[in-house]
Amino acid sequence: MRGWLGALVLALAAGGLPTPAAAQPAWWITLGGQATVDAGRLGDTVGVEGSGLLAVGWHLLDLDGFLLGPEAEGSGGRLDAGLGTVSDDVTVWRGRVGFRVTWWGEDDDPGLVPYVRAGAVYRADRGRLIEDEGFGWYAGVGLDVRLSEHWSVGPFVTYEAVSLSIDSETFLVGLALTFSY
Repeated sequence: MRGWLGALVLALAAGGLPTPAAAQPAWWITLGGQATVDAGRLGDTVGVEGSGLLAVGWHLLDLDGFLLGPEAEGSGGRLDAGLGTVSDDVTVWRGRVGFRVTWWGEDDDPGLVPYVRAGAVYRADRGRLIEDEGFGWYAGVGLDVRLSEHWSVGPFVTYEAVSLSIDSETFLVGLALTFSY
């Protein structure tokens, strides 16, 4: 009992107890929706894409309040491509693998948790007339508004550049619900 009590007294004298592990989540899973607008040459051909996403990730490192970890995301959506006198209803599939840096800050339980993310993306477009795929990169920012210890919701913006038969430069804007533990 003396060893435990002594450790508690030393911890309090040193500035308090360490932050509980639950305060900084080790992993997350996200479900969300997004709308995309192509800002490149495809912007004149394709309409706004609506899609859903599922993402997972975990925090491997805590660098003085900045949580760094890998993430993986998949999304699927549809857009209308105007091809002159005809149009095509195109299904767009994306797979992303990258890293996320989350700023946890000084607070043990912050209400707002911003993050930045970047990595590689694979995109496949499939329609009656269009069949295209390519690789590229993405970078984005987001803000999680914590609803409780494990749940948050928040907006995000992501930019991606993919080498399709016509290079694609796309902005993805969305809202995501996240469970973290």
